[in-house]
Amino acid sequence: LINLRTFIAVKLDGVQRGLMGEIIKRLEQKGFCLVAMKFMHTSEDLLKEPVLAMKHHSWQ
Repeated sequence: LINLRTFIAVKLDGVQRGLMGEIIKRLEQKGFCLVAMKFMHTSEDLLKEPVLAMKHHSWQ
């Protein structure tokens, strides 16, 4: 059995529209298991970090 982790971000409008419960429900119905949740405000620089880190991958 392979143990993979997936990062999921819900943008502000999704939170404001009250979609968190529905999003979690749909993920669990697909077989995902929620192991952690973190609410945070981010800066634009922080949001760009993962994109910059993945630029060197050949699959992009």
